[in-house]
Amino acid sequence: MDLNAEDTKSAVQYLLKVYGRLTIVKTLNLSEQTMTIAQTLKLSIYDALYATLAQRENGTLYTADKKLAITANTITKTKLLKPN
Repeated sequence: MDLNAEDTKSAVQYLLKVYGRLTIVKTLNLSEQTMTIAQTLKLSIYDALYATLAQRENGTLYTADKKLAITANTITKTKLLKPN
């Protein structure tokens, strides 16, 4: 889907607002806990990092990966996204 100039400008403005509200977390600060979670839950480091961050922030892990949602739900809240 191609965006016209007005839609593109609107999308960029929205993304800049969202970006301004993000908290950047250094993965190094999560490495030990991530390794433990990856080994315990048999997750990839990549998936374990998201689960670790959700757990640390007392947040919800949103994913379209059913296996990850079920597995990570043992340590943090998860929400399985369904395709449209």
